Amino acid sequence: MNRLPPGWRLELFDTIDSTNAEASRRARDNEDAGLVVVSSSQTAGRGRSGRSWSTAGSDLAMSMLLRPGMPPAEAAKVAFVAALAVYDFASRFLPIAEQLAIKWPNDVMIGSSKLSGILAEASGSHSGNVEWLVVGIGVNLRPAERPEATNPIDLFTVSGIELAVEDAARGLLQEFDNWYRLWLSQGFAPIRDAWRARTRDLGRLVMARLPNETIVGEARDLAEDGALILTLRGGGERRISAGDIFPFEPEQKLSCC
Repeated sequence: MNRLPPGWRLELFDTIDSTNAEASRRARDNEDAGLVVVSSSQTAGRGRSGRSWSTAGSDLAMSMLLRPGMPPAEAAKVAFVAALAVYDFASRFLPIAEQLAIKWPNDVMIGSSKLSGILAEASGSHSGNVEWLVVGIGVNLRPAERPEATNPIDLFTVSGIELAVEDAARGLLQEFDNWYRLWLSQGFAPIRDAWRARTRDLGRLVMARLPNETIVGEARDLAEDGALILTLRGGGERRISAGDIFPFEPEQKLSCC
């Protein structure tokens, strides 16, 4: 079994409402950084943009409590750190690594199917820095019914390897620790470069579904603040800070633009 990197401690639950919720409760009770809450079953798991993320005894749900002492805008970039960790962890098991890619901002995909989800949550302080930061990661480990998910995939289906939840958590934590320490010591620049090398988005025509509109453009770059920079079909540039993107085919019709 993989040893934990220094400074981390695992707490395993058979069932929990949400690993993020538990880590957040512990943060408010002044738990030290380094706590990792792990479960294979969540009754109220949450994903990005208020979506649900179910884990019914077949997958990995883990949430890490961090206290990085940085402004909220910087702390939000931890989602890119987590995506790199999932990518590198999953690459250990895939027979064809080219199938693997990160879709902006932090979804790890195998082909066109989603392997994982990431949700970061934080609490501010009077100093202007976050008091604590919780980053939750869900990874599909085995085939299961996932009614809330669109086109999911799991590691067992693509690799034939069946991972125990604790083993998966330990392996993923090793990768996260590597990227997290790099981020703390060198800032976002190496994280940004690594993300660019692991995405299929850049250089492609994408459709961005935003809260009040849908736009199409070429994904040109990842900005220093984590926004996706699009060159629009009609000219000009647009920075996308929140929303969902999808590959765009010329025959697709847009309902709102």
